[in-house]
Amino acid sequence: MRTVALAVAGLVWCAPVFAQLPNGKPVSNPIPAQTGEPGALPGGTEISRPLTPVEVPPGGPPPVEKPPPVVLDETPAKPVKTEKSQRRGPLGPWWDTDDLLLWWSKSHPLPTLVTGTRTGAAPILGGPDTQVLVGPGSLGNQVVAGGRFVRGWSLNPEQTVGMEFAYFFLGSRSADVTVPSVGSRFTTIGLPFTDAATGRPDAITIAAPNGRQSYLTVGVTSRVQGFEANFLANLFAVEHAKLHFVGGYRYFQLNEGLRIEQTYIEAPPYRDGTMIARVADQFDTANRFSGGQLGLQADFDRGPLFVEMAGKVAFGQNTEVVRVGGETHAVTVGNGPERHRSFQYGVYAQPSNTARVTNAAFAVVPEGTFKLGLKTGDRSRFYAAYNFMYLSDAVRPGDQVDRVLSASQVPILTGVRPGAWADRPVASANRSDFWVHGVVIGWEGRY
Repeated sequence: MRTVALAVAGLVWCAPVFAQLPNGKPVSNPIPAQTGEPGALPGGTEISRPLTPVEVPPGGPPPVEKPPPVVLDETPAKPVKTEKSQRRGPLGPWWDTDDLLLWWSKSHPLPTLVTGTRTGAAPILGGPDTQVLVGPGSLGNQVVAGGRFVRGWSLNPEQTVGMEFAYFFLGSRSADVTVPSVGSRFTTIGLPFTDAATGRPDAITIAAPNGRQSYLTVGVTSRVQGFEANFLANLFAVEHAKLHFVGGYRYFQLNEGLRIEQTYIEAPPYRDGTMIARVADQFDTANRFSGGQLGLQADFDRGPLFVEMAGKVAFGQNTEVVRVGGETHAVTVGNGPERHRSFQYGVYAQPSNTARVTNAAFAVVPEGTFKLGLKTGDRSRFYAAYNFMYLSDAVRPGDQVDRVLSASQVPILTGVRPGAWADRPVASANRSDFWVHGVVIGWEGRY
């Protein structure tokens, strides 16, 4: 069956070919010889010209050169950094500094507060035997330690514009001078004043040869702190020099105090027995400056060394507060029952000036810094610097003491609360200036 099927299939496939032959017979030499003209198939179908033979040059075909083998480098390729990623801008992505401050501030101004004599005469200011024991002058000029912390970062990819915050403080400073009558070469010690009624100098005696002994202390306190928020913009930058513009906000605070305190004992012949008394006058001032500031900051380096200079000046309002208060406490023992007396006034703090006075004034706060340091790499450096800061308008405690008063207003002299108030001393807000300066030791990192 398979043989029959194959034979039938072959006849079917060959039938069209035999149908084109005349009388079913094969045609001899159907393609004419090459005569330069294309031949034709039966039915007039043209055929293409035969291929022209290719001549082989003598000696055979030229040898075929093989390409050199390709050697693959299996070492992993290092990532290529672009110029933008390799170069850091003038400010850097972010930075911080930590400083140790060793600063001195302007001393407290003091009027003449304590006088004495060696002859037993009244210690009246201007007297032939009177010597000044405390004031006029200043008190408290010792070095005070503190700290400053700065944090900043860039605001654009080119690191040419940034923002930074800074806070600084000085530790509380205190200083005092004591004048004890026991063991002193002065037999009479007093607090000088000018009588408001007569205009003549006088003194309140707190130590005398008749049995009155005293221990007097004049003390001052001070505390300084502040912060600022600034925008920075690079103005100029080359390989070893940079110049930045600084503009922003500054807050500066100065709190100070002055206390005049005396404790004394008066034995008989005191009129009521033995009296033990403590009298104190307190003068406090506060300055709170707030304003805008402008400045420039320049940085130069050569090798591992660098120098940085900065100058800023702030313009704004200083809110000034003056507070005056006093106290008197006396205990009398001896002739009769024990007596206690307390009053809210002292000697220089009387009803006429015991108050809180607030004022506002225009002020200027300039600051200058000079740094010299050593770079410890691309990201950190250590330095020593000098820093100066100034407040043009400030209230200070010693300037608020009014020594013009009426003796009838002093409870320790009268033994009673003041009645009709006198006009003096007056509540005031006398102004001066203030500055701090000193050495800075610090570290800076830029990342």
